[in-house]
Amino acid sequence: MTAAAAAADVFVPPERSFAPVEEVLIAGADERTDMIPELGVNSYNTGPFVMKEHLVRSSCTCNPLTPLAAHAVHTWHPVVMSSWPMEFASLMENCVRRRLAHLLQLPEGTGVITAPSGTDIELIPVVMAKSLFPETQKINMLVSAVNEIGKGVAAAAGGEFSAVNSPAASYGLSMDELTTQDLTELMRTVRMDARDEQGNYIDRTELIAQEVADAKAKGEPLIVHTVFGTKTNKREPFPEGTGCEDPEASAFVVVDACQGRYSVAELHELLAKGAVVTITGSKAMSGPPFSGAILIPPQLMARLQAVKEEHVWMPPMLEHYFTRHDFPPTLPAFRAHMPLLQNKGLALRWLGSLEEMEAYFNAGGDTPLCRERVAEWAAAVEGEIVANHPQIDMFESNGSVLNVTVTNPTTEERLPVPQLRKLYDLLSVDSCAAFAAAGVQLSAEQQAVAATKALIGQPVRICESFGIVRLALGAPDMRALMEDMNVRQAVVTDAAILAKMSLIAQHAQALLF
Repeated sequence: MTAAAAAADVFVPPERSFAPVEEVLIAGADERTDMIPELGVNSYNTGPFVMKEHLVRSSCTCNPLTPLAAHAVHTWHPVVMSSWPMEFASLMENCVRRRLAHLLQLPEGTGVITAPSGTDIELIPVVMAKSLFPETQKINMLVSAVNEIGKGVAAAAGGEFSAVNSPAASYGLSMDELTTQDLTELMRTVRMDARDEQGNYIDRTELIAQEVADAKAKGEPLIVHTVFGTKTNKREPFPEGTGCEDPEASAFVVVDACQGRYSVAELHELLAKGAVVTITGSKAMSGPPFSGAILIPPQLMARLQAVKEEHVWMPPMLEHYFTRHDFPPTLPAFRAHMPLLQNKGLALRWLGSLEEMEAYFNAGGDTPLCRERVAEWAAAVEGEIVANHPQIDMFESNGSVLNVTVTNPTTEERLPVPQLRKLYDLLSVDSCAAFAAAGVQLSAEQQAVAATKALIGQPVRICESFGIVRLALGAPDMRALMEDMNVRQAVVTDAAILAKMSLIAQHAQALLF
């Protein structure tokens, strides 16, 4: 039995067995994809399978397998599993990295490194900075919007282990073989919250400029991590004045675009500014969760190619996350330091994601017309909220992500994250039994609403007193808007989700506290 199959046996409830392709899809990631035995889903209330009974607006968190991605992974599964080392190397280079580069029309010379998730990829900029400046004793890291990015991103960016279990345990290495030493002694990390205690977004331009000046004065490398689409889909301003575009720059800008809510033109603009960009094939692109990549602009890529193998800094910690096949052949000195193992789960997840991405671009998802349709959808959903859902308010409407607050009718206060998490969980299941257990009697019509199963974006803390939940369109939704132009039909889904959200909110005191 494979390590992935053995791990899957632990997590699958007795009443449901995983298909082989599902076993592979959760392998080579971390505990976030582990199945909760008593629920038969992961911590996001999804799994590596199509969930036909659910209404889906969760593409900002963790979507279930889409029908299109499911077809792709079932087609590719025997190819991935039967590939030997050389064939697997070719598959990752030609069927993943080159196909991704083609879909994003990446400039000639752009580097692509894959990773088990958008979190793990944050370690690569540290490797690049230390390899280019081997004498440095300290690398400065600025991480913005820490409470509106993945909870492990700031940890990984600061050189810490970001998960309890690492991908390596699934593809051939036991935890006993791996180091537990992280990179924190090398790092000086400054973490910056996105908002103040009133929920207002904070402009960190002056602080970043001061940190850039201080790092230059000390002669130390600096990495500025900014976000092109937070959990609420806010965009941090690009940190100008870092000099990251200079041929010998010691300051690096990492743009977190893992939400995938960018245009190809915007992506090219970021690369042209000298930024390193992290992306995923999931989130807005709606591929299987936990498929990450980092895009390295051509000029920086040329600098990395000039680094000699003996000068490459590749700490043992990276063996938890990366294999040789994650690095392109154009970085042979870096590849030589990585284990010759195969993360077949990552390969399969990316192959499913690329199918969704290709369909999205072919349908005109990256066009002004699609953005107009998305804006019409957002306006229509807001109209639905105003007309029919007094306990729900639009906090921010940011493109394809709608951030809403929910009010407790007893206190008339907006719900904080702990209660929103309970609401999030109740939305994902037939909650008739939960209402009954709380002593709430429902009419036949209300029972039908309570039985609705819906996946939305996980709660986000805005400030101490309240948080938001999210309704987010993914690539299949935007593709549908382009194919049938029927915004009203799309809003039917949101109206059904909002109806259940309102029903839960009406009984918040009994259900959520």
